[in-house]
Amino acid sequence: MSDSGIIGQAYGRKIHSREVVAFDEAGDGLCWVRLTRFGDDWLLIRSDARDVSRAVRKLRQIPAGEQSNRFPEVEP
Repeated sequence: MSDSGIIGQAYGRKIHSREVVAFDEAGDGLCWVRLTRFGDDWLLIRSDARDVSRAVRKLRQIPAGEQSNRFPEVEP
């Protein structure tokens, strides 16, 4: 993950943390994300859920440890 907010790549396009509507850990360095451009469809990306969590929480200014259905706290 970089400071630019890019959390991964799919279909040849970069995925920015500002596009994330929800995410869920898939394991083995993979993460399910829902993006504004794909509506209700989930997309599996090669990115650690902790990195996605950090990027989204930083962008949305959600304090670490605060639970949310859309942005769950990912265990280390």
